[in-house]
Amino acid sequence: MDRKISFKDSLSVPIFEAYNKSIFNLLKSKSYENYTDVVLSTLGKELENYFSPSDFRLKYRYKSKKSFYANISKDSSNKDLSSDFNKYITYDVIGMRLVIENIPENFDIDEEFIKRSKIKIQFLKTKLYHLQKDLYNSNDSKSITEINNKIEYINDKIKYLNKCINFKNLLTKKSLIQKDINLIDKKLRKHPSPTLEQERNQAFLILESLNNSLGLIAGNFAINEILKKSSSLKKLGIYLDSSRQKYFNDLNGYNSIHFCLKSSLYPAWVAELQDRSSIMEYISKYGPTIHDKIPGKKRKLYPLPLSTNTSDIHRYISHIKYILPKYTKYVYNGYIKKYTKKENVQHYYKKLFLENAEYSKIANEILFDKPTITYLPSLEQEGLKEKIK
Repeated sequence: MDRKISFKDSLSVPIFEAYNKSIFNLLKSKSYENYTDVVLSTLGKELENYFSPSDFRLKYRYKSKKSFYANISKDSSNKDLSSDFNKYITYDVIGMRLVIENIPENFDIDEEFIKRSKIKIQFLKTKLYHLQKDLYNSNDSKSITEINNKIEYINDKIKYLNKCINFKNLLTKKSLIQKDINLIDKKLRKHPSPTLEQERNQAFLILESLNNSLGLIAGNFAINEILKKSSSLKKLGIYLDSSRQKYFNDLNGYNSIHFCLKSSLYPAWVAELQDRSSIMEYISKYGPTIHDKIPGKKRKLYPLPLSTNTSDIHRYISHIKYILPKYTKYVYNGYIKKYTKKENVQHYYKKLFLENAEYSKIANEILFDKPTITYLPSLEQEGLKEKIK
């Protein structure tokens, strides 16, 4: 047998799959899940120093086995003696999300954050200068497109950083526009007017744009401050991997910041924390960038079993558990709430359930579940207290 072919065949043995599956199972083990609960609880409590519990949403989900295994199959392929093994595939097993609903009028951004934003702008402008030089010297259409995309992304990030620098002015502007809208609403209640309606709609669009920017910045600032100063998270060994922090923006206007949380106490523990505004949360679910429109991410309703066939119901529930993520959300004062099986289904299929009322009704009957419990995760569970001493 040709040695080259033999070597290539040996690479196709799913050694990376075994490794990644082991990490996946470790992250979903009882002790690691308890640790994740404590991290969520601690982070949420720290966020209450910046926002009231009603002003933000914080939750995490464990990736479904189906989705994770599908990613392994895709990312462990081998071509031309090179491995496409993705060493970051386990980073998305625990996905946290912070959604800022409202920014208090007295929310303050410190000078250090503004200073860092200014430094980043200078760095990006230098990068932009070199890209523009490359664009000028390039004759290849594919290369020109790639460079233009990079230039567009950097310009957008510079705009975002300028908003960080001018946060206080934007917050004042938001307050003034909200007062104008309240005044227009008052006038409209007395005397309906198409002109006033149009004026209100224009003001609301500006307000929505400001809320998006302010929510993203406030979340970004709070996360960085908390991870820098929180003694509680430091005791848990939680820190930010700055090399994995990313600013996301696409042509549809969707933007968010992704942080990478890691642990110095629990080997291989890692979580991706997304910071976004409530507007971006809505767009991601119902707008042009919804999850279903990403290749390979479309959600499909699984055929329902007959309510009289117990074995089919069990098979349906087993399949649902295989394809669905598991959600846990922060409530208040350190308390968290784990979604039940039924709530996981309702949350995951929310949009499809709204569009398929009969399916939703039958599924809810089949998935009758116990009520959720709101509780404070304990450091003493699974020996965690000993680990952080």
